[in-house]
Amino acid sequence: MSDTSRPIVNTVQSLPTGSNETLSQSGAITSVVDEQYAIASQLAVRGKLPQARERYHQLSETFHAPAFHALLENDLATLAAVDGDFDLAKQMYGTALRIDPGCTAARENLNLLVADAVISDRAAKRPEPAAPLALRKTRVAIVSILFNWPSTGGGTIHTAETGKFLGLAGYDVRHIYSQYSNWGIGRMDQEPLAPSEALVFDAKSWNAPEIQRRFREAVDSFAPDFVIVTDSWNFKPLLAEAMRGYRYFLRLAAQECLCPLNNVRLLVDSQGQTSSCPKHQLATPDACRKCVRDRERQSGSLHQAERALSGYGTAEYDHRLRQAFEGAEAVLAVNPLIAATISPFAKQVCVVPSGFDPSRFPWTANESHETNRKGRCATLLFAGLTEEFMKGFHILRAACQRLWQKRRDFELVVTGDSPERPDEFCRYIGWQTQEQLPNVIRASDILMFPTIAEEALGRSAVEAMGAGRPVIASRIGGLKFTVTDGATGLLFEPGNVDDLARKIDTLLDNPELRDQMGLAGRSQFEANYTWDAVINQHYSCLLGPANRELSHGDLAQFRLNKE
Repeated sequence: MSDTSRPIVNTVQSLPTGSNETLSQSGAITSVVDEQYAIASQLAVRGKLPQARERYHQLSETFHAPAFHALLENDLATLAAVDGDFDLAKQMYGTALRIDPGCTAARENLNLLVADAVISDRAAKRPEPAAPLALRKTRVAIVSILFNWPSTGGGTIHTAETGKFLGLAGYDVRHIYSQYSNWGIGRMDQEPLAPSEALVFDAKSWNAPEIQRRFREAVDSFAPDFVIVTDSWNFKPLLAEAMRGYRYFLRLAAQECLCPLNNVRLLVDSQGQTSSCPKHQLATPDACRKCVRDRERQSGSLHQAERALSGYGTAEYDHRLRQAFEGAEAVLAVNPLIAATISPFAKQVCVVPSGFDPSRFPWTANESHETNRKGRCATLLFAGLTEEFMKGFHILRAACQRLWQKRRDFELVVTGDSPERPDEFCRYIGWQTQEQLPNVIRASDILMFPTIAEEALGRSAVEAMGAGRPVIASRIGGLKFTVTDGATGLLFEPGNVDDLARKIDTLLDNPELRDQMGLAGRSQFEANYTWDAVINQHYSCLLGPANRELSHGDLAQFRLNKE
């Protein structure tokens, strides 16, 4: 083809928006026919062309409403083009237009075949076996509505780096995100890591239907092979709905879409006691709605605003949420616990950890940690927000106060601003950028992760492993899978000050054990968490090769007709 980036348009996978309603109103299509058409389309998409043809012919012989019959003829013509029989395809597209002159898909396809002399020439010669038409990159669109750059949020960093490293792996990537100043989202204060497109909204246009329309329009202009839906909390099912017809993945960086209250299923009672909620809105939507009503004040203003934007709290929203999960090519969860929770509600769930840029943590073969030996204070590092209750700094501080009564050979370094009266054992170094943080971690002896919430992965814990440092973390959420207890660090019972103090005591007394754990952590980092590892082990399986060979028998050259 003279322009191999232009795919032939078909209706495979689903009826175009609007067509279904028109045909249903005429009485020509029943729910049974819709189901049979969907089965035929899915067979075609999966490359089972003889079975798809048989289904299409059965429908064509039974139902003769002009618009529907033209759609079937267009799909059969597309299958002929897939087989390389372009002359037959042109005839059948012409038949579809004689049946229904308003069949847009058939008109576009016919124009494309007639206009492309190279295709006609190849159709006449038709070498055996069919030679590749071209080689093009697999296109991946990443869509998000809650994105700023730079960011310290793990999910946002993951979104940005997904685009960057998929691009470096050879995929053609475009990140499409929303920009709405009233919410403070869409700021791009540094160069994006991947090719990006900002969709700018104002107060008048910031509503769900318009957001869906604008994202669909932007994605259609890129015509990707796959769409990854990220950074959108409770709005995720609405973005997925806008991507209908594309092969899309739902990326969960935390427990968004499971916990509408705070994304981590953390409950705080009237006495300030915390607990992890066992429920989630896919399984128990009524209970979750009541929880949100009762605990609305425990959510931040952005959580409250985006729930309203998403239409959360209605039966319609619950239906859209389930549809989004059922329709996804796969749901990408960060840890096995979240994956198991979602698995009854999706056709495929994959555990795909966040990737990490190994260049931030350079390593040499003979590297070891020599800064902490006899007579030196060991450094404990808390890299988080001290004022964010769920991060558990108050638990760590209490454990250190207890230890300080019996030993004074440690220092707690905190990435935050110092209070007026800091503890004697604390040193506050201010907030650290992503560029500064690796050096701070490498200068420490033990990284502390005392969260009381169900962190999905524990980004700082993985970064400690990348720097070859052991971790002491809460035995909760994804940290149970990130930190191998006794091998790369130690786990303690969430919120248990005595247990945390004992674990710190153990590692303070054993510098050699710290080094062993640090080296084991580095090995796990290289094997499972670098972007090369994540792409090779996960994304390449989900997305296929970065370069897609377009042959006469390759459905990758075709896409949906989207009105």
